[in-house]
Amino acid sequence: MKEEDALYKAAQEHLSAYLRKHALRKSNVRNAVLRKMCALRQPFTETQLEEACLDAQIAKATVYNTLALLIKAEIITAYERGFGQQATRYELTNAYRSHMQIICKKCGRRASFYDKAVTLMLKEHKYANFEAQNYTLVVYGECRLCRTLSVKKKKI
Repeated sequence: MKEEDALYKAAQEHLSAYLRKHALRKSNVRNAVLRKMCALRQPFTETQLEEACLDAQIAKATVYNTLALLIKAEIITAYERGFGQQATRYELTNAYRSHMQIICKKCGRRASFYDKAVTLMLKEHKYANFEAQNYTLVVYGECRLCRTLSVKKKKI
């Protein structure tokens, strides 16, 4: 099974549970938008999703309504404009799995990583009246390229 198919299946199951819980109807069009989303390189913009949905003849309003629903369902996360980006970026969340990533505050580059020590610490930590199931850890800082450019500018 391709990673894209595994992502879609997990996200689709999460969406189905959300729709049942909130008494909302299932829609083939929503699932089509979700499948297109899973096929995109992460993170993606609204424009990239719209373009991906053109061949399936999915209306622009449907794309935006589905984005809003998927944010409420915690299937995607919206990263507001910042770090020099011109558009809001969306990314499949990990509400159904754990995830760690680093984001450069200057250029917006991001990368996923795994730290066994953090995972073990979170598994071993006990929370009062709460059972942790998964997590998302985002670390903000400066990437090597931006630090190098900053040093070069200071020398000039």
